[in-house]
Amino acid sequence: MMLATPAAAADFAPETIIVTGAQTGEFGAKSAIPLERMPQSVQLLDSQELIDRGVRSMGDALRAVPSANAGGARISRYQSFGLKIRGFAADQMRNGIRQRYYEDVDASALSNIDRIEVLKGPSAVLFGQSAVGGLISIVTKRPTDSFEASAALTGGSYGQKMATIDMGGPVSGHLGIRLTGEIERSGSFVDHQDMDRENVGLMLRWAPSPDVSAHLVGEYVRRATVNNPGLPVVGTVLENGVGRVRRGAFLGEPEFTDLVADAVLIQAWVDFRMADNWVLTPRFQFNQFNTSLDQIRLLAPRPGSRTLIQRNGRRGREDDDYYIGQVDLAGQFLAGGVIHKLLVGVEYSADRPSFLQHDIVPGGVPPIDSMNPVPAFGKAGPELAFTYLSLSSVNGFAAYAQDQIALSDRWDLVAGLRHSLFDYDNRRNGVRNADSFSNTSWQLGSHYRLGGGFSLYGGYNSGFDLEPVVGARSKDGTPFKPETSDQIEAALRLARGGFSGSLSVFRIRRNNVATADPQDPNYEVQEGQLRSRGLEIEGEWVPLPGWWLQGGYAHIDGRVTRNNTPGLKGAWMGDTPRNTATLSTRVALGGSGIELRGGAYYVGERALVNGSDIILGDYLLLDIGAGARFGNLSLDAALTNLTDRTYYTANGGANFVYPGDPRMLSVRLGYRF
Repeated sequence: MMLATPAAAADFAPETIIVTGAQTGEFGAKSAIPLERMPQSVQLLDSQELIDRGVRSMGDALRAVPSANAGGARISRYQSFGLKIRGFAADQMRNGIRQRYYEDVDASALSNIDRIEVLKGPSAVLFGQSAVGGLISIVTKRPTDSFEASAALTGGSYGQKMATIDMGGPVSGHLGIRLTGEIERSGSFVDHQDMDRENVGLMLRWAPSPDVSAHLVGEYVRRATVNNPGLPVVGTVLENGVGRVRRGAFLGEPEFTDLVADAVLIQAWVDFRMADNWVLTPRFQFNQFNTSLDQIRLLAPRPGSRTLIQRNGRRGREDDDYYIGQVDLAGQFLAGGVIHKLLVGVEYSADRPSFLQHDIVPGGVPPIDSMNPVPAFGKAGPELAFTYLSLSSVNGFAAYAQDQIALSDRWDLVAGLRHSLFDYDNRRNGVRNADSFSNTSWQLGSHYRLGGGFSLYGGYNSGFDLEPVVGARSKDGTPFKPETSDQIEAALRLARGGFSGSLSVFRIRRNNVATADPQDPNYEVQEGQLRSRGLEIEGEWVPLPGWWLQGGYAHIDGRVTRNNTPGLKGAWMGDTPRNTATLSTRVALGGSGIELRGGAYYVGERALVNGSDIILGDYLLLDIGAGARFGNLSLDAALTNLTDRTYYTANGGANFVYPGDPRMLSVRLGYRF
């Protein structure tokens, strides 16, 4: 994004480094920080790795990240709700801009992804409000300099049928185009649940002169499936005295179960290269999130029975529009005898969500026998009663700055500051609730090259999030403040020969968490805090030509450090395993074009929710696969969960879990034109 003078280019010349996915460059679409000099842990996954591993969803992709929690399988309602990094939720970005629920439409929409950059820990300075655990930064595919085209057909277990295309190239001397798309019509291992989904992406790049380059990204995603309520805790994680509930059992209502979601995403930005190596970049994003849902919720078993599961439900319709505009100015200058790479910017955002809900009348959904589920009603459906109509408006403004400082040819600093202002207005059934919020976030990081491929990095990063507190008030009517977060990290990185890896220690805190008001349990106060700390080792190695290894280990101690609820202080943080590990390998068989693959993923025990005495068991998943290249033809096969291990994942509820994928085979036949 920035043009350097020859002297400055030498000072900031990137070192040779191999990272996960064998990618180099700068983090994200706007940071301009070389990946090997990021003062914060980053891990990369590229599009070919996703194919090699037989990845079916974003959660599957994150199994390669030691500190990540892959969340539920794609048969769950919204997989992104369960994705975590270092014990906390992770947000997804696309080309450097937050997507705002776009990722909740279809966790399997991977066809337009060029690479995934996993930034560990909060980082609000450039990216604004975001989740505590980190960012899943997606970089989409771009037009190529020459014509390229490929197509693939994928088939597999449970009637999987999928077709993928990717094509593009130059249209003229100044204009390039790329088109990607995917359609799937598959079944699943869950009764009554199919997976109908499609996505399409169109990318344009226009460079009328060496000083101007414009980019347009347009995407559409849609998924139609059933709203799977999961399985009860009693009968899966806990004994019910009869037997284990089938992982393919559907405990909702087949005639009241639709989950249909679609979304449009449009991004545009232009780089104007000006005198003295400065670049002006205006950006714009519009995205939607539209869904209609019929939902059955699983509650506790009926008193006196451990197999009759109580239920309730609702019908909802959500239609959201989100707008973000940014203007960045980036360049470099010499001051105080050191080179500064400066980025300053402003951002305006406008959120316009709406939600209409009807609840099933009390008693309208009878309990269901988890061992022998029988639908309670047919096409007529349950009796519904209007609950609420919520119309919201959130307008935001932010100013931010980041400075990369080359103190010497070995030592770099990164410093940043962001101040954000928000005005919130909600009308729920005509009753107005309006607030104003503000937050200041900052970062300070350092990277020092020791020599011999070793380097030290670390620093402090902060973040904030409005979503958990918008509209919430204390007993005296005072509006809640934004939740804040911060991370301290120190790490050693090694990149030498065929090895690249890092060892990091970290501490992350989530502050201003709502907890019970000690004066009145009907209200809450912002006195809670959650904390995770631990260490993470990750790396990849090419010990011999044609043999690739990638793996890592993370130990995380997640605790509720402040809470007014008796027994919660000091308790184990929910859905946060103390130990996780990952290992993947690929071996090329000489010059035959054949490659053998394998993977192992371990997830330790974890509490179901914060402070719960219900413990989800640990599990080890083993995958095998193979690939072959015959000229332009490719064949890839993956057999995941080789031992057919039964395991369960949390998704934020205290009464239900989701089953993980059973043993599944997929075969992909591709052709490159």
